[in-house]
Amino acid sequence: MKPLISVIINVYNGEKYIETCVKSILAQTYSNFELLIVNDGSTDRTATIANKLEKSYANILRVIHSQNIGLSGSRHLGLTEAKGEYITFVDVDDWVNPNYLQQLYEAIEREEADMSICAYYEEYESGHQEIPLRKPLNTTDFIRDMIHGRTWCVVWNKLFKTSLLKKHGITFEKGIRYWEDVPFSLSYALFCKKIAYVEQPLYHYVKYNMTSLTATEGVNVRYNQDRVKAVRLLEQYLKQSDRTIEFDVDILWLKFWIKDMFITHAMSRERIVLWQTSFPEVNPRWKEQYSKKDILHWALVHHYAWIPMMHGYYYKTRHIIKHLLQK
Repeated sequence: MKPLISVIINVYNGEKYIETCVKSILAQTYSNFELLIVNDGSTDRTATIANKLEKSYANILRVIHSQNIGLSGSRHLGLTEAKGEYITFVDVDDWVNPNYLQQLYEAIEREEADMSICAYYEEYESGHQEIPLRKPLNTTDFIRDMIHGRTWCVVWNKLFKTSLLKKHGITFEKGIRYWEDVPFSLSYALFCKKIAYVEQPLYHYVKYNMTSLTATEGVNVRYNQDRVKAVRLLEQYLKQSDRTIEFDVDILWLKFWIKDMFITHAMSRERIVLWQTSFPEVNPRWKEQYSKKDILHWALVHHYAWIPMMHGYYYKTRHIIKHLLQK
């Protein structure tokens, strides 16, 4: 018999999507799987729908109800309940092709890999767009692609080995609401010797759900603070894998990118302080990322707050004038 695959769906108020998502998984050509629905304290009809599905498919489907603990906590709970040799995640507002599990499993077995990943579709109200895979030459390049955002660090469209997760203690950190998948995927990849790729798009990622966390990121300071927490967690696994020096320049770039996100869309004294106090150890290395003539970052590092404040006022005023002229 083929090994058991655990499919985990984490859901909060997903009454509009849950049946479509679940039915796409129940239609899999790969037969030996379990489906775990983790209901994260939903306040709509999600629990009722999930319980009804569990009664109809009790041999495959389990529903786990919890208080609202957030996506990271919910995914952590799903991992602790999973019994499969392999694990994959599906977001509740997405769906998968019938051969999703089959293709991911065959790829990871055929290539004797530690993870398999497939191409996917971005689904819009007006149609969809195929997102092809980047296929780097080795796992090191794959990790660099994820750090620099050339490959998404999402946990959907991937198949993970449970044994590797347990061996290195890789899970989801409770309390991180956003970017929880980044340290998970990157930390896992650090211990992969080989990655298998499925070029056929098998996953359908919905882009028109404007209530999702990704769609509502905007300029939310808390989301960026979670990015800081996520990178701190990643650093623990870099140390554990003895690869900190190998990815030093890449992590330096990532830290400054996150710091700049505090001040990119809005400027305030609070945001300036967050820039200065987030990853303070890299502040002396600012010239490695920016021109020596970059007055903005020179001022941030040397605590001349009035310069970035003036910078913010200038661009805000310019934006207002541009908006008025377009009317």
